[in-house]
Amino acid sequence: MRPPAVSMVLACLACLAIGSAGASTTKRAVFSVKLTATLTKTWIATETVEGHCDQVTTSSGRWQLSLATSRPNRLVAIAPRGSAKSIRFSPAVIRSIAGEAQTAAATSEIRDPRCVRSVQRRDCGRQRRSISGARVRLSSTAGGRAGLGRLSGASAARTFSGCSEPSEVRSIRTDLDLAGAPISTADVFGRTVPGFFIHGDTEQVTTIEGGVEGRVTERVRWTLRFTRLSG
Repeated sequence: MRPPAVSMVLACLACLAIGSAGASTTKRAVFSVKLTATLTKTWIATETVEGHCDQVTTSSGRWQLSLATSRPNRLVAIAPRGSAKSIRFSPAVIRSIAGEAQTAAATSEIRDPRCVRSVQRRDCGRQRRSISGARVRLSSTAGGRAGLGRLSGASAARTFSGCSEPSEVRSIRTDLDLAGAPISTADVFGRTVPGFFIHGDTEQVTTIEGGVEGRVTERVRWTLRFTRLSG
């Protein structure tokens, strides 16, 4: 009766070996990734200072930041396994982002006619700022969505002289995390798919109330292009 027992032991060891090998295999894909994006914020806001001569100041303007990676980023996508329900990326940061910000703003000030009525207008014209070496985090969710975080290393794109928006408008910092995009595991891990892209596009309107009243409109659009690499 010894031979059957030996056969059973060997069979169980073979099962364990196969199971261990399967558990250690993780589906992964390697890509060259490029990012392009455009962030836009427009506003109009009015502030009224009441007094013997009421003063009404109106501010309007537009800020836009255009972005693109100056070189491709190598990125590894790792398939969900175990308790993880979303695609993981390594590294999870897209680097070497450069861009140019433009702003144009104007203000006007009107004094109440109970005093000497006066109207002052100031056009600040266009200003430009360039940035380089910025970065942003890339992540995905269990619901098959991908998203970018807030842009790092790009503070110069938000610093302008002359006419500036009211603090209530300035506190609304338009950024890449406003928009998300669907991402398909079939595209990411399908070896016959040489490349694909995901695209985020959203618009958001914020109403300002209180000492300053107005409206801020934000538009965020970005595209990530994935080109499959061997490895």
